[in-house]
Amino acid sequence: MTMPTKFTLMVTLLFASSVIQADEVLKDISVEEKIEVSEESINYNKVQSVNELGKTKASGETLGDYLSCELGVDSATYGTAVGRPTVRGMEGYRVGIAQGGVMLNDLSAMSQDHAVGLNVKVAERLEMVKGPASLLYGSYSGGVIRALGDEHDGELTKGLGIDATLSTNSDTKKGTANLKVGYGSEDYSIYINHYRNEAENYSSGGKEIANSDTLNEQTHAVLGWKVTPNTVVKLYGDMMNKDYGVPNQTEERTDILMEQKRYGVVMHNKSIGKLNNLKTEYQLSDYRHYEREGGRYDGLFDQQQQSLSNAFDFTMYEMDANFRMELLESELKVCHEHGQCNELTVASRTSAEDGRSLSNYYDETGVVYSHGHPMPNSKEQKALMAFNLKRYYDEDELNLGVNAVIRKLTPDSSNMQENWLMPKSIDSDYYDAQTDTAISLSLGWWHMWNEDLSVQTSLAYLERLPSSQELLWNGFHHATESYIVGDRDLDKESSINLDVDLLYTHNEHLSSKLSGYYYHFDNYIYQTPMVSADGTATKDPFHLSPVWAMRGIGAKIYGLGVEERYKTSMDKHSFESKIQFNMLKGELENGGYIPRMTPYNATASIEHKYGALTNRVSYKWVDKSRNIADNETSTDSYNLLNASIYYEQKFGKNEIHYWIKGENLTDDVARNHISFLKESAPLPGRAFMVGVEYHY
Repeated sequence: MTMPTKFTLMVTLLFASSVIQADEVLKDISVEEKIEVSEESINYNKVQSVNELGKTKASGETLGDYLSCELGVDSATYGTAVGRPTVRGMEGYRVGIAQGGVMLNDLSAMSQDHAVGLNVKVAERLEMVKGPASLLYGSYSGGVIRALGDEHDGELTKGLGIDATLSTNSDTKKGTANLKVGYGSEDYSIYINHYRNEAENYSSGGKEIANSDTLNEQTHAVLGWKVTPNTVVKLYGDMMNKDYGVPNQTEERTDILMEQKRYGVVMHNKSIGKLNNLKTEYQLSDYRHYEREGGRYDGLFDQQQQSLSNAFDFTMYEMDANFRMELLESELKVCHEHGQCNELTVASRTSAEDGRSLSNYYDETGVVYSHGHPMPNSKEQKALMAFNLKRYYDEDELNLGVNAVIRKLTPDSSNMQENWLMPKSIDSDYYDAQTDTAISLSLGWWHMWNEDLSVQTSLAYLERLPSSQELLWNGFHHATESYIVGDRDLDKESSINLDVDLLYTHNEHLSSKLSGYYYHFDNYIYQTPMVSADGTATKDPFHLSPVWAMRGIGAKIYGLGVEERYKTSMDKHSFESKIQFNMLKGELENGGYIPRMTPYNATASIEHKYGALTNRVSYKWVDKSRNIADNETSTDSYNLLNASIYYEQKFGKNEIHYWIKGENLTDDVARNHISFLKESAPLPGRAFMVGVEYHY
């Protein structure tokens, strides 16, 4: 029986059993409604409305822009089209990004030039999860960011709702449009969300940044059906196309054409027997992106993924419990051949010796240089099982999270040109399938010292299996202009993570938050530049680009974040000010520092409200790069001054919001230290945005 057939059969059985057994009705409340309030608990859950985040976000439209105002969160920008969040120094595969509970089928964790496969505006809410609850979705040191759409709401839309947004940018000469329409009756609902963002090249320091343009569209649709008073089924479909330039230093234009399709079904059951808030979801997605240079199709990634998951709550021995299990299969296919990657191909085979060209370079340099496809195709089959237990006392909450994963990774070398195959004389089991397991645990304690002071503590042991790219990649990467050598023998990454958050309310006006964290890695997986004995950077023989090697080494990352909030009002005027300070450091066990760590930074903002008018001014200071790694480029300090004005009008059920924003008003030349493109793609200079929103 094939994997797709198994998935289809399991979905049918799960859905059928749920409908047959769904004879008990829970209280009129859903899981998403329970966490709608933006409060933090021992799980470090924080749910926020996308519309509200849009008022304070940076000028860009990436996920990192929307979350960059959160304490300890930054954005790994790669021009304006790409910005993956980093959380407390964690980046890439250490931060999970999910649509509901299913991890996104994109390659944004693999490389900073790959965009996140989700536009924030097609979601309704964003949830940040750390601590024991994050293990329900995987083992991520930086936690999990969940985008929650209409399909993840267990209730149907009631009546008609319309949201429309239109904005323009003075610098990029284009703008953003978003239209959401929802309608529902007692038994049926429909929801459609269309998003479009277009931008020409932006400027910095009075200079236009070449190849920083973007064109991005996504449509998301959901159909809902209340099968019984206890059961709601929602079907969804999603199509995304994103074409964006890569502002690197190549003479010819580099750009990426990204396509993604997602289809799925979510069944919500309020209760089945003693199980509550059941969610069963099946998702099928197809992700593809082309990498072009000078208009030639030099690279192609295609990843198909399907997932079946089931989650529910229950109570046992005076403890609240959450359980989640997931089966996932993904297949990645790769092409890298100058001007030949319009479509995927299967390499021809002759009687010639496998890997002859690769062997020659290995004999000459000691490095397995390849100028063929950078990695074999690969298939991953993974099973995840996780639970979260919570026990409540008078002033305490204790929490335990457990996550277990088993994965089978099967390389398929049929795409590899035979002269660039890995010879058995160098690595005899390079293309062999392997099965690995990872087990992670997290303990949480939330203590209320008094009405004003509470402490949240989380201690975790996490194991992360290395990705197929970290294991198998061996080749040039056009967008980053670098040659990357993976390590087939990488062990799983393990770490002990301690997070401590202190929350103190001084009075009705003033509150403080102090966040400290210490992460110790036994096998921190990262890319490090290769150098010769005399310290000279190693260059690959084909493009004369720097060579980066994948390594696993002991390391530690630790930091501190402080946030002060003050609220007051005078007559009809209300004011809220916020001050944040972040500092962190990453050190390697053998000496030296982890590259691309966020510099020390501080942010101050003040918001004034008077009736329908809201004014906001913010200032961010970013220190020069300190504690930089060997052969890493340093960056200077910079300042960002932003301001915005919002005005709201209400006409019965209609609302119109007008706004204007000014970003980087001092026109500072700002280079994001955690970006690979810090030299060629500084952050955008001064720009003004004007927009209007309609709500019904």
